[in-house]
Amino acid sequence: MRTTRHKLFAAAFVFATAFVSTASASFDWRCDSCMSTYDYCASQPDASIDACVTEYNICAGRYNCPYMPI
Repeated sequence: MRTTRHKLFAAAFVFATAFVSTASASFDWRCDSCMSTYDYCASQPDASIDACVTEYNICAGRYNCPYMPI
């Protein structure tokens, strides 16, 4: 019983460590700032979604972020 608990705890710890390292590695504040720019552009009353996507893609290209399809 004790060995099973130890194995479960070890597995949970490994999973949590992998999850945290993956989440922190994938977050880039520069990409987030590009998305904030897109969100602001798209929230305007006279927004052109194509123009907002183009603006996002220009920003994303500078920082190697994933592009949005037009």
